[in-house]
Amino acid sequence: MDTATHIGMGLGLSAIATLSPEVSGDAQMFLAMTATALVGSHAPDFDTVFKLKGNSTYLRQHRGRSHGITALLAWPIIVSAVIGTVLGVNPASLWVMAQIAVLLHVTVDLFNAYGTQALQPFSKKWIGWGVIGTFDPYLFSAYYGAYALWMITGATVPIFALLIALVISYYAIQFKLRNRALATVARHFAGAHELFISPGIGWDDWHVAVRFRDGLGAVKVKKGKVIECGRFRDKPMPGEEDLHFVEARKNADLQAFLEFSKIHTYTVTRHNGMIEYRFTNLRYFSKNMYPFVAVVIVDEQSNEVLSSFTGWVFSEDSLQKKLVYEQ
Repeated sequence: MDTATHIGMGLGLSAIATLSPEVSGDAQMFLAMTATALVGSHAPDFDTVFKLKGNSTYLRQHRGRSHGITALLAWPIIVSAVIGTVLGVNPASLWVMAQIAVLLHVTVDLFNAYGTQALQPFSKKWIGWGVIGTFDPYLFSAYYGAYALWMITGATVPIFALLIALVISYYAIQFKLRNRALATVARHFAGAHELFISPGIGWDDWHVAVRFRDGLGAVKVKKGKVIECGRFRDKPMPGEEDLHFVEARKNADLQAFLEFSKIHTYTVTRHNGMIEYRFTNLRYFSKNMYPFVAVVIVDEQSNEVLSSFTGWVFSEDSLQKKLVYEQ
């Protein structure tokens, strides 16, 4: 989920914590518990620091070890120890809150299409169920609405009991809608081998990438209606005979993309003595484009990589600004 939604969940946990007289009756304990809930709710995403080392490193590390089994045990100890020490509260009294906050963060991220490597360090397999969007306006509104109502009324039990019931019901409904969308696409494309689904922003709105025997496709599914977005050739990657691609294949940005992407297409463009290899992931679709790409530009004469990029961009202009090279 996005940072704001994780923080919204943390605020809800801090409110629920006031059911304990030890928290509601002690301002310092309430401060420490709130800080633990908020920091714990965000802690696994501290791997954002890897952006400082470039997009390829960030792509390999984000939602990897930081969301794995070892981290699930380590984060609560670290968070409760630091906050307890700073605020003068026994860390042991904060550990349960830290554990719940971290566990919720890691669990809800599994419901995104992006997923996590939740079984690290035992497996690097990506697990993502494609049920809830990275940003879900309904969940976002529910978390912050419930907290605001609690601030006004202080009615902890009825507000958060209702919130929990609504969230569980919403997840169940989303699972049902996702499965229905997948079944609809499977019927639409009788020859589909694999389906990769991502939820959209709207209600019952899905994007599905499809792998056939002889190609690839992408569709939008809105309330049961299939809208085809395009068909693509499932081309094998260039072989050893393409010396320029052999060099491009060594590039860290392209390697990171290929490690992560489950379904993609690519194009090769020659221009002004340069060769551009552009890989486009078909699972993610936003603002009428496929924003997750990897691009490597190789000098045709010297066979040197002039520039590269991998990550999310939402316009061609933005991409070109990230590809800096001498023309």
